[in-house]
Amino acid sequence: MEREDDVQLIRKVLSGDSEAFNTLVRKYQKSVHALVWRKIGDFHYAEEITQDTFLQAYEKLSTLRDPNQFAGWVYVIANRLCIAWMRKQRPALQSLNDASVKEIDNLTYERYVSEQRESEATERRYEIVEKLLEKLPEGERTVMTLYYLGEMPAKEIGEFLDVPVNTIRSRLHRARKRLQVDQEGLIVDLESYHSRWRRIAETFSEEDARKKVLPEIETLLRKHPETQELLNTVYWGYMELPGRAKNVPDSLFGKMLQHPKTEVYLAALFGLAERSEDAHQKWHYNQRVIDEFTVSNAPILSWYWSAYKELLRLAEADRSLANDDKLNELIDGCLKTHLSYCQETQQWFGWAYTAAVKYRLKFNNRLDKALETLERAEIRLGEEEEQKWLVENNNGSVEDEHKNISRLRCEIYLQQERWRESHAGLVANAPDYLESLWARFNEDSINYFYMLGRSAEGMGDYEKARRYYADAYFAPMPRLEKVRHYYDFADPHFVPMPRVESRKGLERLYRQIKRGETTDALETFLKDTEAEYRIREDADLKKIRQKLIGNGLNKKATDFRLKTLKGETYTLSVMSGKVVLLDVGVSLYGGDIVIPEVEGVYERFSNVDDVVIWSITDGEAPQKVREFLEQYQPPWPVLLDPHRQVKKTYQIERIPSFILIDKDGNWQYSFIGLDLIGGQPLIWMIEALLSD
Repeated sequence: MEREDDVQLIRKVLSGDSEAFNTLVRKYQKSVHALVWRKIGDFHYAEEITQDTFLQAYEKLSTLRDPNQFAGWVYVIANRLCIAWMRKQRPALQSLNDASVKEIDNLTYERYVSEQRESEATERRYEIVEKLLEKLPEGERTVMTLYYLGEMPAKEIGEFLDVPVNTIRSRLHRARKRLQVDQEGLIVDLESYHSRWRRIAETFSEEDARKKVLPEIETLLRKHPETQELLNTVYWGYMELPGRAKNVPDSLFGKMLQHPKTEVYLAALFGLAERSEDAHQKWHYNQRVIDEFTVSNAPILSWYWSAYKELLRLAEADRSLANDDKLNELIDGCLKTHLSYCQETQQWFGWAYTAAVKYRLKFNNRLDKALETLERAEIRLGEEEEQKWLVENNNGSVEDEHKNISRLRCEIYLQQERWRESHAGLVANAPDYLESLWARFNEDSINYFYMLGRSAEGMGDYEKARRYYADAYFAPMPRLEKVRHYYDFADPHFVPMPRVESRKGLERLYRQIKRGETTDALETFLKDTEAEYRIREDADLKKIRQKLIGNGLNKKATDFRLKTLKGETYTLSVMSGKVVLLDVGVSLYGGDIVIPEVEGVYERFSNVDDVVIWSITDGEAPQKVREFLEQYQPPWPVLLDPHRQVKKTYQIERIPSFILIDKDGNWQYSFIGLDLIGGQPLIWMIEALLSD
C-alpha cells in the first residue's frame, strides 16, 4: 500500500499538486536525514543536505522512470550530495611557499591521481549497478538500490520497507546470484585500470607514461581471460597514450574483431580507421560500421552516427570518394541515425533535421530534399514533446529554432539564386548579433553577413551589398585573419570561406559601381568601405561594453597562492586593483589552439600595468609542464595547481576555461576556451572591466 501511495502522490505532483510533494517529504524526511547524518557526522549540515535532496528530487521528478522506486531514488540523490559535500570539506588551496622546486618535481604519481581514481571508480560503480538493476524484478531492484547506491545496511533497509531483515538478505542473495555480481567485480577493477591509465597519460611525459602503462597492460593480458571487457579495457589503455590507435597491436585488433556485433568490434573498426593514413582505408572501415550494424543493433548509437559523419567529412575533403547518389544516401542515413540518437537522449529533433540540411547545402546535394526536411522540422517543432525537449532538456527557444529553420531555407534560396526570397527572409530572421558577445564575430556571423551581401548583390542593390560584405570582411577575427593571409584569394582549389568570398564580392561591386577606374581606385574604394565599417564597429563596442558591465557575475573571487616551476609565488589577492585573466588547463589541452588566442590579448595589454594574465595547470606533473613551456614559451606566468583546487573552486567543468576577475577582486565572467571569440571581443571584455 505504501508504494501505491507513492505512485499516486507522484502523479499528483506531476499534475501540479505541490502539497502532494510535501506529503512525500514528510514521509521520508526523517529517514533521509538519518542517512545523511550517519554519513557526514554533522546534524545541522545534514539538515541542509536533506533539504537539497528533496529540492533536487522535486526538480527531477519527471525523469523518474518507475514511481515505485521513489524511495531508493531519493536515497541515491542524498548519498551523492553527501559525497559532494565531503569533497568540498577537504582543505582549501594551500601555499607552496615551503616546497622547493626539487620537492615539487618529486611529487609522486599517486599524489596526483589518488583522488581522481577514487572518484572515478565510485562513479563507474554507480553506472554499473544502475545498469544491472534494470534486469531485476521490482522487489529485488529496490533492495539492491538501497544497499549499493543508498549504502544502507540490510537491517536499516528492513526497517525502512517494514520487511524482516532475513527477507532483505534473501532478496540481496537472489539479486546477486541473478546478476552474477562477482563477475561484475572484474569490470569494476578493469575500469579502475582505465581510469589510472588515463591519469598517467595526462600527468606524465610520453616516455614515462609508456613505461608505466604498457607493463600493466601486458600483465592484464597474461593473468585474465580474454573477455570482451578485458579487450575493451586494454584497447582504451593503448588509446590513452600519445599516438592513440597507432599503439594498438594488430593482434589485439584481430581478437576484438572476433566478437561481431559488439562494442569491442565497433571500437576495433574505429581504431583501424583512425590509424589509417589513406582516405580510402578510412572510408573502408567507416563504411563497414554502417554495413555491419544498424540503428537498432549498434552497441553505441553515437558511434554508429559518427561513422556517417566521418564519411561525409571524408567526402568533403575529397569529392571523388562519393558521387551525388552516394552523398544523398549518406545524408539520409545520417539523418535517420541522428533522429534515433535524439529519441534516445531526448534531444530536440530539429537538431538532426537542420544538420542534414547543412550537409545538403555543403555538397549542393538535392536541395529539394533539404526544403522537405525543413518542412518536417517545422511540423515537429509544433509538437508539445519537441518543444519540451528543446526548452527543458536543451535550454533552447522555440522562437529561435523557428528563426534558425527560416534562415536555412533562405540559404537554400541563395544557392538556387532566388535572390529576393533569400534576402527578405535573411533580414526578417536575422539574429541580433549585438545581443550576443559570443556570436558577434564568429564564423557563423561572418557567413550570415556574406549571405546578406550576396543576396543584395543578386538583387542589384549594390550599396546594401557593400555594407554587408564589409561587415563580413573587416570584422576583427584574428584566427580567420591568419587563414585569410595564408591562402591566395586566386587559388581555385581552396574551399571558399565567407570572408574570402566577401572580399571577392567587394571587388565585383567596385567593378559595378566604379566602372573603368584604375586599380588604385579599388584600394581607395576598399579603404572608404572599411572606414564606414569602423564607425559602425565603434557604436557596437559601446553597446557591448554597457551590456558587459551590467551582466557580470559579481562574485567575490576566492583567493589562492600557487608557484611556478621556478618557485616564484603568485597570490590572487595581491592583484587587487588589476584585471586578472585566468587561463585554466591550457597545458593539458595544448597550446596550438589556446595560446594564439591569449597571445592576442597579451599583446594588446602588455604595456598596461592593470591587466594580469596567468595560466594555471590542471594537475599535470612538473615534467609535463616543463615540456609544455619548452614548446610554447608563453610570456605570462604558468602556475602549478597539482590538486586542481582552482578548477574545483571556480566550478570549472571543461578545460581550457577562462575566468575574468575585476579590479575589486570580483569574479565577473567565465567561459570555455573553445568557445572563445577570436580575441577581439575578449579584449573588449577586459576594456569594459578597466573602464568600469
